[in-house]
This record gives sequence, structure tokens and C-alpha cells, in this order.
Amino acid sequence: MQFFGRLASDYHAMFGVTLQALAGQRILDCPSGPCSFVAEAVAAGVDAVGVDPLYIHTHAELRARCELDIAGTIKAMSEHGDHYSTLDLTSYAESKRAALHGFLADYEAGRATGRYVAASLPQLPFADQSFDQTFSAHLLVTYSSPESGGILTNSPFTEQWHQASITELLRVTKRALHVYPTTTRTSPARRHPYLEHIVAQLQASGAWECRYQPSTYHRGDSAQNLLNASLVIERVSSAHTTL
Repeated sequence: MQFFGRLASDYHAMFGVTLQALAGQRILDCPSGPCSFVAEAVAAGVDAVGVDPLYIHTHAELRARCELDIAGTIKAMSEHGDHYSTLDLTSYAESKRAALHGFLADYEAGRATGRYVAASLPQLPFADQSFDQTFSAHLLVTYSSPESGGILTNSPFTEQWHQASITELLRVTKRALHVYPTTTRTSPARRHPYLEHIVAQLQASGAWECRYQPSTYHRGDSAQNLLNASLVIERVSSAHTTL
């Protein structure tokens, strides 16, 4: 699995929300990785918390891991240039390093104050409805098995894991959960079947409303940009819901 991050501007593109609109709210980013979103959000007046299992590691260890993953990813993408012909790989790498720089500048102080929490889905160390909104990018569906439309061979992230993880994310969320991406990595892309099943169950429960929010985040090629959208799951009932 790749450990590299994204900027707050990337979150804007993925989810269609601005830091200004989130000001005054408590926000969860899970998984957060070496993204600068939490640091940028806090600077903009947002009470943001990032969660990642790799936050057990030091500043130096995370820097080394991320730098290796950025270099390895760019190398792999350049070797498959036909899939990424519309993506400027130099700018792509620069944005990843900028996100890492912003994250690392905040990491030690943030970890000391509980802004960066070492934990992993499907169990989070937070009380029910602790956060107004939750953002979850580039883990759900992305690292599912190739057979389901993901990229990870022998993936432990089964449909049951996705159900449990989304249930947990919703448990700690008061208003809305945002998930990105929502499509398979097959060509042409289609809605990921795990999400289709989960959305159907949530809609049937009557406690949640689900919709797809068009995204402007550039995934690298036209096939992957097909049906490009985040999934927004909004609470319409105070009842606890399980899948």
C-alpha cells in the first residue's frame, strides 16, 4: 500500500468542500496518511483530527517511507505512460512532496495534542458522533481485490471489512461521511459493487441518505475519470445503524 498524501486543494477537488465551509466544525480525516489536510484545516479554524495506523512511527520514519513511496509510484506511472498521458508526473510528485512537507511540519506537535491518532479501521477510539463530518479517501474500494475492481492482490479489505468500516465511520459522524473514490479501477470504470451494496442497505434503513457528488479530482486518465464522484452519506435519523 502506498503512503503518500494530498493537499487541502485535492480534498476540495475530491469532495467539493472548502476549508472555509468547514470552519467551526470538528472534522475527521481517516485515513489521513501524510496529507497536509489536517494542518491546513487547523490553520483555517477547523477542529480537525487525522487517523492512520502508521502514526505509531516517528517524523523521520514517516518521511523516509513517504519519499520512497512517491519515488516508486512515479517510476511505475512513468513506465505505464499510456495510462497517464494527461497527467503531469512532475507536478504530481511535487504536490505529494508539498503535502508531506505540510504534514511533517505539524506532525510532532499535533501528535502530542491528539490531532494525529494511531488507529485503523474498522475500530476507532472515538465516542459516538464525535465529528460533524468525516472524510475518507483512497483506502475504501481502492485497495479491494482486483476481482472486485480494486488494486491490491490478496486484499484483506473484503466486502465485509468495507461494511464494518463504513459502519464505524458513520458511528463517529454526526452529519455526513464523504468517501472517495467510488468507482472500480477497471476500464471503463463503474461504481464499485461494495459501495452499491452498502448504499442500498443504508438507504433501506431510513437513517441515512446517500448521493454521489461529482468530483473534479484528476485520477490520471480518462477511463478512471468516468463517473468521477465522491459518495456522501448524510444522517437523517439519530438511530444507530449497522450493516
